[in-house]
Amino acid sequence: MNLQTEINELFSSQQKEWEQLSNGIRQLDDIQEKEFSWGDDVFVRVQFNPARIVSTGANTDKKEIEKRPCFLCEAHRPVQQRGILFMGKYVILCNPFPILRNHITIPLHSHVPQRIRKKVSDMLSLAEQLPDYLIFYNGPRSGASAPDHFHLQAGLKSPVLLQGDNELRSCLTIESDSKHEVEELFEDVYQYIHQRQPEETEPMLNVIAFTEQNRYTLHVFPRKAHRSGHYYEEGRKQLLISPGALDMAGLIISVREEDFNKIQSQDVEDIYSQVSMPVI
Repeated sequence: MNLQTEINELFSSQQKEWEQLSNGIRQLDDIQEKEFSWGDDVFVRVQFNPARIVSTGANTDKKEIEKRPCFLCEAHRPVQQRGILFMGKYVILCNPFPILRNHITIPLHSHVPQRIRKKVSDMLSLAEQLPDYLIFYNGPRSGASAPDHFHLQAGLKSPVLLQGDNELRSCLTIESDSKHEVEELFEDVYQYIHQRQPEETEPMLNVIAFTEQNRYTLHVFPRKAHRSGHYYEEGRKQLLISPGALDMAGLIISVREEDFNKIQSQDVEDIYSQVSMPVI
């Protein structure tokens, strides 16, 4: 049985056993979305997904993280949540707060910080075994709600999430039929971003990986801010949007209906300009 089939079967059984997951998937059927476009090639979809308030509103301050139990460690996960072992060191879990179809979270068994540099190979291996999926990574100051526990996420592909560089935000694309070459080129990109952010333990970035026709692709989104100023405004000026990898790719998650209703194309442009690091 291949891994994609195993994941399909996991979702099927978990929906019967775990009401929270079943409700989350059912809500995806009624999700509201709207789309903005810039010419024929650039488009952004905004999704109203109130269940994601847990992630969007997460306080990732170091002291707050240290005070709360880690929800990715086995001891603190829901008792109904079961998973699939991957590479002997990860577990593939159904995400009860989905953004995408077949939204999965893939934490390491070990409780170690969110750092992608030495784990891109694992990310590409997962993409290789899941050709219908895209794999994504949120850096510790770039959208991760659990920066203290290394994890990847994945979900079924959609065109809006496969967009590369465009006029709205920076994206460095690495593509090759050689996994090793992609890993080497990622190291070059990583060092480039790190040189521009030497004060960061890990440079601010998001990564999306996928395969098409036996070729590996990485989209690396360099960041200069965790959240835009809109997040910290008050009253009507506030937009409670906290961009992660999917937002940077083109699927912006809005957790409040008021934000979903009022966001306009110029707000999207402004959010990207504040959080995306220009590439020289």
